[in-house]
Amino acid sequence: MINISRLSSYTKKDIQNLILLLQEFINTYRISKVKLNYQSRPVILFLSTLIATAGLGAYYTIRNTITKYNEYTLNRRLRRPSLIRQSSTILENGAREIIIPKEGSLKQGKFTRIIIPKPNNDRYAADKYLYKDFTKNFELQSKGKGAVVNSKFLNQLSIIWRILVPRFYCKNTSLLLSQCFFLIFRTWLSLLVAKLDGQIVKNLISGNGRKFSRDLIYWLLIAFPASYTNAAIKYLEDRLALGFRTNVTRYIHDMYLDQTFAYYKIGVNNPEIDNIDQYITEDLTHFCHSLSSLFSSMGKPFIDLIFFSVYLRDNLGTGALLGIFINYFATAMLLKRATPAFGKLSSQRAQLEGVYFNQHLNLMTNCEEIGFYGGSLIEKTKLLENFKKLMNHISKEINIGFWYSALEDYVLKYTWSAWGYIFSGLPVFLDELWPKQEGEAEKAVEDAAAERRNMRQFITNKRLLLSLADAGSRLMYSIKDVNTLTGYTDRVFSLLTQLHRVHSPRFDYGATKGIADIRGTIQNNYVSGLRFEHIPVIIPTSQGSEYSPLISNINFTLSPNKNMLILGSNGSGKTSIARIIAGLWPLYSGLLSKPNDDDMFYLPQKTYFTTGNLRDQIIYPYTYTDMLEMGYNDDYLYHILREVKLEYLLTREGSFNAVKDWKDVFSGGEKQRMSIARVLFKHPKLVILDESTNAVSTDVEDYLFELLQLKKIPYVTLSHRPLLMKYHDYLLEIDDHGGWKFQDLTSVENLQSIDNEIAEIEGKLNMAEKWETRKKCLEQYLDGQIDEDDMAALDGELPIRSMPLDLSISQTV
Repeated sequence: MINISRLSSYTKKDIQNLILLLQEFINTYRISKVKLNYQSRPVILFLSTLIATAGLGAYYTIRNTITKYNEYTLNRRLRRPSLIRQSSTILENGAREIIIPKEGSLKQGKFTRIIIPKPNNDRYAADKYLYKDFTKNFELQSKGKGAVVNSKFLNQLSIIWRILVPRFYCKNTSLLLSQCFFLIFRTWLSLLVAKLDGQIVKNLISGNGRKFSRDLIYWLLIAFPASYTNAAIKYLEDRLALGFRTNVTRYIHDMYLDQTFAYYKIGVNNPEIDNIDQYITEDLTHFCHSLSSLFSSMGKPFIDLIFFSVYLRDNLGTGALLGIFINYFATAMLLKRATPAFGKLSSQRAQLEGVYFNQHLNLMTNCEEIGFYGGSLIEKTKLLENFKKLMNHISKEINIGFWYSALEDYVLKYTWSAWGYIFSGLPVFLDELWPKQEGEAEKAVEDAAAERRNMRQFITNKRLLLSLADAGSRLMYSIKDVNTLTGYTDRVFSLLTQLHRVHSPRFDYGATKGIADIRGTIQNNYVSGLRFEHIPVIIPTSQGSEYSPLISNINFTLSPNKNMLILGSNGSGKTSIARIIAGLWPLYSGLLSKPNDDDMFYLPQKTYFTTGNLRDQIIYPYTYTDMLEMGYNDDYLYHILREVKLEYLLTREGSFNAVKDWKDVFSGGEKQRMSIARVLFKHPKLVILDESTNAVSTDVEDYLFELLQLKKIPYVTLSHRPLLMKYHDYLLEIDDHGGWKFQDLTSVENLQSIDNEIAEIEGKLNMAEKWETRKKCLEQYLDGQIDEDDMAALDGELPIRSMPLDLSISQTV
């Protein structure tokens, strides 16, 4: 026999014999005329896979062609694509159409059209009770049903499932059904492969080259649909995870970013959610991938158990199959009792990862300030502290996982494989224990046939039992995946619960007394200006209205087209008044009357700059399409920049299409003038200015306030500088003890007091020359240049002396 295992020891004769063997195999194939049964399952599956592949290829080719044609027509429809960064349009059905440029193809003018469905507010209003009453309903169910039905994880997943698969006729449903089909199909293919494997071994032992060649061809043919099926399952798993994430992300964004300021309120007095960005990004991604992979990691083994059990029952009998499943259940109970709390560990790890990530994010965001303070050492200490906590937790996970993995591998890989060998050998051993009574010649022939039959049966049973053991082991392995998924499900469910809580119009800001503690009334669309009636300014805490107010019972009325200055020191509560007007803070009592929210505009202390080009910074929070629908163009934006003395930005930055990190490009004064440019673009009925001119020079500040007055844009200014009173009609002065004083700066009394103060100042300025002469006389007297008589004479010439001369002191000096 040729030694194939050692190629280096081959001789020329060995090579010739190998070639002769190959020629003999080919001649045997030709002479024997191996005939393929074209109605056999391997051939039919191979041809079906080819036809299905060709059909799918033709479908996707046609669809891509249509998509490219639509994009081509869209690009032709956009007359000025170079001006568009992102434009959106509301369609007739309420959905939003977004047109965005393809990555790296802005200069070529290639764009993609994306449709975002209209938010279903009725659905969110109905779903909130599922999350709000979950704990109470779960406790009631726990009292009346068994522990398996009462699984908290299953109840949470069933509620989230409404978001993942909102209806039967949707894309995710088709992906799930397709995945189930391919999982069943792969199990059926495994059965065919196991039978074919046994047949090949039988033909190899019996030396039947014709059937061996035929079955080998069948093996190569059936490998094609098997490989295709495995790739399809992986593809569907990834697509299903993407579909799950798309549905949940849109559901979250619809509540998180709407007119109720949920993105702000969820961080107010809420210890349940920390680092919400990690919940929405990382935790949600892990949840969707874990859930989609769970269908294949648990669905395939479960289907294998059913199919293989039915087939093995005919070969091994019911008793052997019963013994196999008794072993499975016994080991499952053992592993369940030995399984650590992987769900809790993964949830804790995700939280620690979020803390560590946000510490780095804080360092990057405030690197300049930290550099000025020289705080690198303390930031390093904090980073190392958080990193050490994370590493300790990961080390704990590794240590726990080591012992569990050792037990799991021993039980699932080796113990189950040993039982597989035992049960697959039962038919052989039983035939030897109870042989049939036959003659010698017949017995010899029967023994040879039985040996080949037993070998085939053993190979088939062995392969199926090992596959069955592998299915059971993967099903047991998935227990760990389920525990991990439990942790992610709990975090995602907590996020959705808190979003529904803050999205509700009856949000209580964490007050212990609930919504009943918020008794204030807000009157929108108030046409007579702005009115406060008995409104306390209270920081939202768990104490609610019982918390000590920053300002007590504010009362004032601001007439239309009038300007007001809210004056107070830092920390007195000026910005808190703006938060109440904007709806960020609750109105615990009193009456607030204000214009419609669309007619108001707020300029916070720290100017926000969005990602995008220079045009987006001016028109924020509007889009390019909104600007066009308003009838504006870039010429109008240039006019606005020129009015706030920022026209040089076009020369410096190049054009309106320049994209930069604008918060680092603009200086402090440029940021505040850009904020005023946004006010000019929107032209609201009332604008709130919170320290919006403290970074510009005095002359520019005068110009900006005069510009707002020229444009007839009323404003309420929050500042600590009394010099701004000259630009306002009313003054609300706040002291450091929660008191306030409202006065009309245009009233007769205020104007008369101002005139008196001006007259007093002018009188003092007129005496400045005489005081200067008096100062020189005193200096000469002290230097000995004049004596007391001269000093007295000079005093007689000065009718007004600012300070009488004490001669005793002079003599002493």
